[in-house]
Amino acid sequence: MAETWHGIYPKLTNGDTEIFFSPDPGVYVLNGVGGAGMTLSFGLAEEMVE
Repeated sequence: MAETWHGIYPKLTNGDTEIFFSPDPGVYVLNGVGGAGMTLSFGLAEEMVE
């Protein structure tokens, strides 16, 4: 085996369904598609931009 990957999937415990914040002006971080990112990411991004 030449290479491996180990990921950690954090889970929100406060009832929120996504994380959305702006660390700098014009920079946004949005996460929360729960393992369905390929399917839901563009729809969630569109919703948040509006």
